[in-house]
Amino acid sequence: MTNNTPENSDVSETPEIGTDRRKHHRAALPLKARFLTERGEERAGVVVNISAGGAILQTRFPPDRDQKVILYIDQIGRIEGRVVRTNDRAFAVAYPKKRSRQARIADHLTQALNNKHDGAERRARPRINQDTHATVQLEDGRTMECSILDISLTGASLEIKPRPPLGMHLILGRMTAKVVRRHDKGVGVVFTGSSERKMEDVLTDSASMEPFDTTGPGFAHSFGKKGVRAQ
Repeated sequence: MTNNTPENSDVSETPEIGTDRRKHHRAALPLKARFLTERGEERAGVVVNISAGGAILQTRFPPDRDQKVILYIDQIGRIEGRVVRTNDRAFAVAYPKKRSRQARIADHLTQALNNKHDGAERRARPRINQDTHATVQLEDGRTMECSILDISLTGASLEIKPRPPLGMHLILGRMTAKVVRRHDKGVGVVFTGSSERKMEDVLTDSASMEPFDTTGPGFAHSFGKKGVRAQ
């Protein structure tokens, strides 16, 4: 891969991002992140700083300039953008200038700043704010509606009533999962299927409304005992 910026350049000096500073407050938040390139490669990174109009990320394999990328930033969410500057260790991204999208990102940034010391830095994977409608299929065959509050490669927080009990296996969209905690709004689950997933696939499959094949051995093994009721 060939980057379009000299090695001694500083991505923080990006003109496009620099102009953005006059409009949006830029926060230094060391948030976990992943990004999907145009080639379909998903890579890990860390946010150096971020605003409602753009972000700078450190990574071992920065994408080329002018590439479209999809960012998955811990506590912020999924953001589509364009690489405006890059070097051998970092890259800068600008977001589409849609007021509604920038307002949503600004709201998530405010929440992230207020929760700066909530232990997010200790998470190995970025947790993406969702508030997405989904369906859950329980062990006894019942289907329930829920909302995905946030999601990561390894699990999700669901708003659901009544709350399934701890230890129950269920299907979220097309993702097999297990209830590992309960909270005021619902439950937290961990995914029990393959660990070789991309973030985009997790987002798509968890909110899928397509019927899940319940005849395979993997489904039966994951669900274990039948007839456990939600509480």
